[in-house]
Amino acid sequence: MVVTDVSSGGMVAPVNAVREALDRLGGVTGLVSASLVEPSSGHVLETIHGEAGDPGPPGRSAAATVAAGASDVVQVLRLMTASLGAADDVEDVIVTLGRHHHVVRPLPEAGVDGLFVIVTLDRAGTNLALARRQLRALGPALAG
Repeated sequence: MVVTDVSSGGMVAPVNAVREALDRLGGVTGLVSASLVEPSSGHVLETIHGEAGDPGPPGRSAAATVAAGASDVVQVLRLMTASLGAADDVEDVIVTLGRHHHVVRPLPEAGVDGLFVIVTLDRAGTNLALARRQLRALGPALAG
């Protein structure tokens, strides 16, 4: 079984590769959740929950809500950069709230236009720089 681009039917990566890549993020100290999201629909392809998150249904629905909101943010940023004629792509977006960091990272290496990961981190227990480094390694892991 493979994860596919919902809009074009293109293959992204085997489900095992997606799970393995996200599982690597499970080692991030302070991880609440990480979701791989198809942006045009906001469909969550896969989610993992870390030790800092609530594993029950409230935690799972919160991850879906965060993913849907992040999808809107990604679409707005793509429109903004396109209208500015900027040659740069968005590397990541960090939203800092009182208790959490939400990090949105596009994954162009995965082969689906706009595919991204949204990671929610416990602000008090996370090294944000280290978490961003681990996120950078996710795209190449999905490329194969």
